[in-house]
Amino acid sequence: MHAEPGSEIVVLCQKQSLLAQLAAQFGDDFTLRVVDRPETIAEAVRPEATRAVVAHLGSPTWGDTSPLAFLARLTEFAGSQPVYVVADDDLPEAIRRAADEKLEACLTLPPAAARLEELVRRPVDPVARMAGPFSNLAHRALHGRTGSLITFTPAMFGILDELKVAAAHNVTILLIGETGSGKSHLARLIHEISPAADERFYTVACGALPPDLIESEMFGYVRGAFTGADRDKAGKFHAAGRGTLLLDEIDVLPAEHQAKLLRVIESGEYEPVGSNETALSEARLVVASNYDLESLVEQGSFRRDLYYRLNVLSFRLPPLRERPRDIDFLARQFAFAHARKHAVEIRDIDETFVEALRHYAWPGNVRELENVIRRAVLYCQRGTLTVADLPSPLRPSENPRPAPPGDDRKGTLEWRVGSAERQIIEDTLRRNANRRQATAAELGISRVTLYNKMKKFGLLSSAQSS
Repeated sequence: MHAEPGSEIVVLCQKQSLLAQLAAQFGDDFTLRVVDRPETIAEAVRPEATRAVVAHLGSPTWGDTSPLAFLARLTEFAGSQPVYVVADDDLPEAIRRAADEKLEACLTLPPAAARLEELVRRPVDPVARMAGPFSNLAHRALHGRTGSLITFTPAMFGILDELKVAAAHNVTILLIGETGSGKSHLARLIHEISPAADERFYTVACGALPPDLIESEMFGYVRGAFTGADRDKAGKFHAAGRGTLLLDEIDVLPAEHQAKLLRVIESGEYEPVGSNETALSEARLVVASNYDLESLVEQGSFRRDLYYRLNVLSFRLPPLRERPRDIDFLARQFAFAHARKHAVEIRDIDETFVEALRHYAWPGNVRELENVIRRAVLYCQRGTLTVADLPSPLRPSENPRPAPPGDDRKGTLEWRVGSAERQIIEDTLRRNANRRQATAAELGISRVTLYNKMKKFGLLSSAQSS
């Protein structure tokens, strides 16, 4: 049995007098779900029942983080829910202004008790309920201190379950996925749910560094190691301490550095550039690659022994085009976040807008989706996101029909979109034993839309009508 819509208030507070005041003010009409840390807000929020998040802005609640970081975490964990901050009288004015800018309101109680009541009890904005359709769908989630990863794609359920286990142990983890698929975000979440969450997290962006600088970035150097080295400098392995080090785009690592990396993984030992002194790394490694490393091994560009060492705990992140439900959910979450950030009023999202997103191949994955939604929010002039707010490659009316095999336009974006869409439908039909109704439900489209797409792609003969 579900709570009535908007019947709960999530309260982040450790101040007993304030809790008593909120209970007296709202307790007869709302259930107060009290949490003591920002990261537990995500677990307490229920889109179908939560009316708002009320957070006490004071040093007991923001703990070891800065007040500004605390505000950012509130926004992240509350998702689409409105956040009202209750501040003490002695809160510095700069922090109060920042709270007013980032969140819905920053109020001082008891003087502003009536205003808080007005805000909490006002009619629920339908935009704040747009995440509601997802509340009862099967999903998996990782909630870290600074963010979350939520998926409604069954193919990712096992990945997240296994990652929770792997994160609990100091073992090297390999993440494989296309560019923009969320590997860096996931690496940080692995760190934040690990026993080393209070330690440091560093990234070495191998693909962004010239080959001759990668070694010194990872291992550091000593004075005189090369021209311009006028002092000792610690590398990221040292800086990470007992925390986590992400080696991003490991597939571009030169062969000579691959051997040194293998040594660190196996023994923890390395030497800074120009030094004969052996150092010992205690950092956990998360390694990310845009490409299948096994194919690089066969091509001779990646060491076989290093690949075998990394492949013990490896996880493949599916590209966004294979996660249609996640496209819908992420689009709504990005729309909430950027509408709030840029002070743009978004009251609704047209279904054709979401349909256009589902039909695009997303070569840039989650990163590209967020950029597209940010642009759409900025261009939205009517309070409703529509296909007119999307860039032209995503507008269905401006895309010609996909070219058939053999056509000289096969390499165009339109062909890739159509090909990816057909593959998604075929895979979903297969998972649902060719049942159209179940397939349409998983894809988040109507049976009529599914029928038309199956007819377009010549798939009608293989599926049942039920």
